[in-house]
Amino acid sequence: MIAAGLETLRPGTEVAAIGLDQLEGELARLGPQVVVCSRPGRLAEVEGRLAWVEISLDPTRPTKISFGGGRHSESTNPTLEELLAVLDEAEGFFRT
Repeated sequence: MIAAGLETLRPGTEVAAIGLDQLEGELARLGPQVVVCSRPGRLAEVEGRLAWVEISLDPTRPTKISFGGGRHSESTNPTLEELLAVLDEAEGFFRT
């Protein structure tokens, strides 16, 4: 659902939906700038990205957002608009 929403609202953004069992190999193959998944990123994975969003599967627990450069934030049960804001911020960072 998240991937479909991102593709619809940001048609110029390349989006790939993959299972957690394929994540590590696909990270190496695709080299994404932003990762949205339910697994925490290891330090090496997070440092190589503009943003890593760890979506909590428990709606009462916070989603953790890590930006390249060490900035972190949290949001409980974020909306699609909040995820789009992360993409927009990462894109702005990439352009500079």
